[in-house]
Amino acid sequence: MSLEERVIKLEEFAADVRQFTKIVTEMIRRHDERLDEHAEMFREANHSLAALADAQIRTEDSLKKLIERLDQNGSK
Repeated sequence: MSLEERVIKLEEFAADVRQFTKIVTEMIRRHDERLDEHAEMFREANHSLAALADAQIRTEDSLKKLIERLDQNGSK
């Protein structure tokens, strides 16, 4: 193999490496975007669960007060 053929092959190899680097970089960028989306969905789910837990606590408190009032009215 002549020196010129080796240079041509190295140039082709370098071009392939550049192309693969671009592809991998794009794949990583897309993966990172998906992770960001999942993180946002996780935050939203946590917010919803916290709101649901708060609502449950308020409902239990209201029910407890109602039962206390009914007990007070029943004992009169």
